[in-house]
Amino acid sequence: MSKFSDEARSTLDSIASGAMEKAHAPGVSVALLRDGEIVYRRGYGSRDVERSLPATPDTLYGIGSCTKSFICLAVMQIVEEGKLEVSDPVRDYLPLGIGFDDSPITVHHLMSHSSGVPSLGTANILIERMSLGEGWIPLTSESDFYGYMNAAGGEVDARPREKYFYLNAGFTLLGLLVEKVSGLELEEYLRKRVFGPLGMDRTTLLRERFESDVDAMTAYWKEPDGRQRATVHPFHPLIYAPGGILSSVVELSSYLSMYLQGGDEAILGEDLLKEMLKPHTRRPDNVFGRNSYGYGWGVMDFLGHELAVHTGSTGVSAAFQGFIPDLGVGVAYLSNTGYWGSSIPHAALALLMDRNPLSDVPYLAQWEHWKRLTGTYSSYRGVFKVEVEQKGATLVGTAKSGLGEQTVPLIPVSDDPGCSEFWVYGSETGRMKVWFELDEEECRLYYERWVLRKPL
Repeated sequence: MSKFSDEARSTLDSIASGAMEKAHAPGVSVALLRDGEIVYRRGYGSRDVERSLPATPDTLYGIGSCTKSFICLAVMQIVEEGKLEVSDPVRDYLPLGIGFDDSPITVHHLMSHSSGVPSLGTANILIERMSLGEGWIPLTSESDFYGYMNAAGGEVDARPREKYFYLNAGFTLLGLLVEKVSGLELEEYLRKRVFGPLGMDRTTLLRERFESDVDAMTAYWKEPDGRQRATVHPFHPLIYAPGGILSSVVELSSYLSMYLQGGDEAILGEDLLKEMLKPHTRRPDNVFGRNSYGYGWGVMDFLGHELAVHTGSTGVSAAFQGFIPDLGVGVAYLSNTGYWGSSIPHAALALLMDRNPLSDVPYLAQWEHWKRLTGTYSSYRGVFKVEVEQKGATLVGTAKSGLGEQTVPLIPVSDDPGCSEFWVYGSETGRMKVWFELDEEECRLYYERWVLRKPL
């Protein structure tokens, strides 16, 4: 394998540009690793649109839920010191009042999202309030947090280990646990035990450190019409542990390199580091295959290899960090707008594997196929037309005639990325199959009584 070829760089740059345009994303930064070394780093677009400041590999962004592996690493450090066991009930340390008396929620359950407690929306409440100025459920102090969570006993859906439920509130508890057992505030603990030893000197949880940095993102909220509105990043102690770290792709690369090199005894022993990467809880399979969760890391199939991965979003920033241990490759990706896909880091990983992302990453291959299908189709003399568009991860068709118009999603009949047959659903007729046929000159859409054509 090459380190990262000029052709691969060009392909990634093209995919990143197209993905950002489609998502109306202001800025993105990426860093690619091989064998512990950064082989490509780049910023795309703007860290601040209004001031026309470029995104760089050193720009600080909110990493959202990528924070969770740092919290689990801190917990495992305390386990290594003999001050805690992953099997310890959380209620032995903190005033947690929900769960089953005969099967209490343990540290393991919180780190692996196997507590049986579904999402309680704590992160949503705080993000909406801090970044959007909306929502007034009282959730400001630790007392508010425990009151809110302990009143949710009726929401518990399963006994521990029975089901996977992603629980941000569980990581708030883990952060409070780290503080109680260590006697240090979370920022101080992470700076002393993780950030400092790894040379992550600008990485932080704190507003004042972030806002004083000369290369920090402006956060953007995406409105329903696609416009990006400048806002502020959410800072609150109750969401520090679930998703509060701010970092750059360069500094995250130091963190990923520690894993790719098999650990660092000054950070955590090899056996406990491996325990973080074991698949402790099964999650629903995804387009790549088997999918599980370890301690603060997802563990999933990716193009024939095991990928340790986590994504993150604060609503106004997005993140992806992942690495493939047996190939020694990894990607750090950050953006200053939230909730928009992993196409850029998935493409980067495929390129690091010397694979073609446009044919080998299933949904990217599907989107390439859909590019040929999108456009305006017309019947004879334009009496009836159908506009086919990709909206997000869905293909939609809008039928138009002098009698009106109707928009419906086109649902592929199979998982084949090249599938050209789709279901459409009507309120009276149920589902109906429509399909496309392509040749060198045109693409034809077969819909009910109609054959509609689009030149290629």
